[in-house]
Amino acid sequence: MTTRPRVDESRTVAIAGANGMLGHHLVEALHASGNRVIALVRQPSAQHFTSAVELRRWQASDPVAPVDGADAVINLVGNPIFAKPWSPERKQELTQTRLLATRSLVEGIRKIGGEGRTFISSTAVEYTGDTGDRQVDEQAAPGTGGFLTELTQVWEAEAQHVRETGARLVLLRQSLVLGREGGTLAALLPVYRSGFGGTLGPGGQWFSWIHINDAVRLILHALDQETITGPFISASPNPVTSREFAETFAHTLHRPRLFPMSRGMMQMVWGERAALFLDSHRMVPQVALSTGFQFRFPTLSETLSDLLGPHPIPIAQLLQEASRK
Repeated sequence: MTTRPRVDESRTVAIAGANGMLGHHLVEALHASGNRVIALVRQPSAQHFTSAVELRRWQASDPVAPVDGADAVINLVGNPIFAKPWSPERKQELTQTRLLATRSLVEGIRKIGGEGRTFISSTAVEYTGDTGDRQVDEQAAPGTGGFLTELTQVWEAEAQHVRETGARLVLLRQSLVLGREGGTLAALLPVYRSGFGGTLGPGGQWFSWIHINDAVRLILHALDQETITGPFISASPNPVTSREFAETFAHTLHRPRLFPMSRGMMQMVWGERAALFLDSHRMVPQVALSTGFQFRFPTLSETLSDLLGPHPIPIAQLLQEASRK
């Protein structure tokens, strides 16, 4: 029987979606921690990872992912949700990419034997649907209604098949990841810097978010803590309302908070995609907190001050600081 490496041993981790914002930071963190990294990518020749990272050609439609030799497999695959309007064809593309990639990775683990291995598969906090003002943790029941809720639930159902192999499954329910290189923060930054940023929607709906470095550290935590299985919320313990988000963003940039966007205006501009900002998600990362994880950036103010400042703290430095404690 294959056994999992102890926390203080080097391990081999295969990452699907390594070329995304979160994936790049995770590769850096794993390498800095002494792990061997395999990046599963469509075009190895087009990648710019350090030479220590092994590149393997793979795409979501491949029946079996090449994860030979991996102690853990991390699935971060997913076309950007907000990039294009949600036409029926786009919805099918977003769903199929996630399902096919997850299925391929599960079959790769099945091929090499899952006993003693870990599969961390990214999903989303939308699993529970719009929860209003109610605080929600990993024990919450699945929600109803809306494309994102339905997508997340079928995504998790596909990942559940890895349990048949004997592998440990962690369902990484990802919140809004804030990072300088892309995503929501990069999209909103020009608007707020120009002084035209404002509250999105009615203002009382809750945003769950996380600093990208804490998102990476949470994945490392899930790798190390073998008692963690099933749903695992990746979000700060301090969600904010839409109004608080706008106020903090504007204050950090020393700009006014102007021109709020009403629900109707958002739906007119973004259509069904407006649900990303209008639905309420007040998540509590109970599993992370109960297993001893300490957030480096627990508040939105600390997060934006770091990310929007001249010298954001690199993930490697955070890991060095943690190792000295």
